[in-house]
Amino acid sequence: MKTLVCLTLLPLCAIAVQLALGLEGVVEYSIYKLFLLVPPIVYCRLNRISIVGAIFKPGNWQNRLSLAVGLGAAAVLIFWGAYWLLGDLLLDKAAIAAKIGKQFSVNATTVWLVAPITIFLNSLLEEFFYRGFAFGQLLKRNRTLAYLLPASAYTVQHMLFIYHWAEPLPMVIAVVALMAFALILQKIYESADSLVAPWVVHILGDVAMMGVAVTMLYPPAG
Repeated sequence: MKTLVCLTLLPLCAIAVQLALGLEGVVEYSIYKLFLLVPPIVYCRLNRISIVGAIFKPGNWQNRLSLAVGLGAAAVLIFWGAYWLLGDLLLDKAAIAAKIGKQFSVNATTVWLVAPITIFLNSLLEEFFYRGFAFGQLLKRNRTLAYLLPASAYTVQHMLFIYHWAEPLPMVIAVVALMAFALILQKIYESADSLVAPWVVHILGDVAMMGVAVTMLYPPAG
């Protein structure tokens, strides 16, 4: 189990080193994603764990699918509702748009390329690592740790990149929202016994997130 704990935390270590070295830009930003993919594959191969059969479980793809769509739609409404109601009060949208451009090379032109990659591919990679691999394998050994560690690591991963974007209150809201989102995705993965259902929720959540990014990059005239 110690190996699984270390592998779950490994991407955070990679991000910390990346930030300490001041690496920015889309290529540099993506380096840590290798730690979401390569170590789990090696671990599964060494332990004769079927990535398809034990992690993705495509045979159960219909399980909890309606629930996933409903929860994903609810996430979109909550995300957008909070943004439109509180965004002007809590966020410096122009500053965040500038930081997105500098840190992730996302601007009004590249967002249309980044958006589908984030929505479909990045969400699948994160679901594979945090829900299918980390949560799924830890769940066989320690249920409490399985629920707390991957969800916490998922939350910290995102906060490491955005903690300096806003004031403390919206950051606290972001931490609570990310943790709740991760815990819900883990519960859905366990209930559905498939990666498809949590991936659908994640996709819809990222649709909302990228929609907000577009509104920041294309502010209304006047």
